[in-house]
Amino acid sequence: MFGYVTPLTEELKVKEHILYKSIYCGLCRAMGKRVCGESRMTLSYDMVFLVLIRLRLSGEKVSFITSRCAASPFKKKPMMERNEALDYCGAAGSLLAYHKLADDASDKKGFRRAIALLLRSMAGRMRRKAALPALDTVLSGKMEELSSLEQAEGTTVDELAHVFGELLAAVFGWGLEGSDKRLSEELGYHVGKWIYLLDAADDYEADRKRGEYNPLPSRDRESLACALNLELEAASRAMDLMAGEDPGIKRITENILYQGMPARMEKILSRHADGASAT
Repeated sequence: MFGYVTPLTEELKVKEHILYKSIYCGLCRAMGKRVCGESRMTLSYDMVFLVLIRLRLSGEKVSFITSRCAASPFKKKPMMERNEALDYCGAAGSLLAYHKLADDASDKKGFRRAIALLLRSMAGRMRRKAALPALDTVLSGKMEELSSLEQAEGTTVDELAHVFGELLAAVFGWGLEGSDKRLSEELGYHVGKWIYLLDAADDYEADRKRGEYNPLPSRDRESLACALNLELEAASRAMDLMAGEDPGIKRITENILYQGMPARMEKILSRHADGASAT
């Protein structure tokens, strides 16, 4: 359900692209040190966006190093050094990954269910090492609520997206105060709803063929596009009110929300429409 919140890299300046990749590598490194080595396999672009939002709000001074890693053992790469934003997002991302695996273990069938069960078992250590028990409790409650609604008759996709939006709102606003917390929760809520709807559209045809649950009642591209665009507009209003003195970080967050996410949406919806016309 994660990996949709990405930049449109061809529209980034070279130095902005380098900064983005440095944050990505820094987050991977921080996850290994703050959580555990296994957590690095769950790294997602969505959490890089959250790092950027946290840095934009805090104005925290950051520094960079060059270092090798398992993915690049022969060439050093620039990486953002560990900081509060990286550590929190690494831990929160690990918890989200654990709960996604737990959800897959209950929803999927056959071989895919067996793989999810195995990975969930392995991810238990990752969950413990994240050491965010209060947030973990919130996420557990929201995932249980989501699962119950998915199994209930008559539940609408908007009700389901609302719960997932609340889940991501908690992650975005955790540990913040005042207007920063309110704006982050608002942004997270609408990004969460957008992710849930787009993921359902992305999985629709595969879920239908495998006989697995999908919350979308149909492949109505027009209705989907309208709902997704409304969430992007609401998320944009929240982000526009956020402070942010670093021009590079500000431009990257705007690129992701205003260009990267709409481009990803159009690509998936085009495929969604092609599938509908073929049946």
